[in-house]
Amino acid sequence: MPQGEGGGPTSKPVEDAYKRHADFLRHMAETKFGLPPSDAEGVVNEVFTSYLLRRESVRNTRQWLIGAVCHACRGYWRDASKTSPLPENVTDYVDPSSPGLERRIVDRVTMARALTEVGPKCRETLRMYYAEGYSAAEIATRLGTTAGYVMQLLHTCRKQVRNAYDALKAKRQEK
Repeated sequence: MPQGEGGGPTSKPVEDAYKRHADFLRHMAETKFGLPPSDAEGVVNEVFTSYLLRRESVRNTRQWLIGAVCHACRGYWRDASKTSPLPENVTDYVDPSSPGLERRIVDRVTMARALTEVGPKCRETLRMYYAEGYSAAEIATRLGTTAGYVMQLLHTCRKQVRNAYDALKAKRQEK
């Protein structure tokens, strides 16, 4: 087998085919399929890479290259349709309340962690009062105590959660 300058098999037939057909194939990719010039260049180069690997089985080089470029251009647009760019007026679609979303999520996670720092009686009392909407009298009935004690318990529990939250927030800010 003849050797090329690099010591490998000669690629003279591929080089000749590239010189003969590359400009036409790029033009076809740009005009018929509307590819941007830089992407058309890449598609044509990929097709010639495939041709280099399959040239022994190709009967008509020009027809094979045209068909391969057409197929590659259609694949380009199939892939491009799956990843469309953001519209130019994307700011019109942004939720104005979302800039602080990350901070609010972190605060909620920190609050959930702070609630694990207090005892189960505090967690249950706070849950019934804030999450389920029970009154102090209803909580007192459930716990078998007085409404005054529940109010004192809520005050103490809020203070414990606030201290735990502040400690976790300070720890988070140190990082």
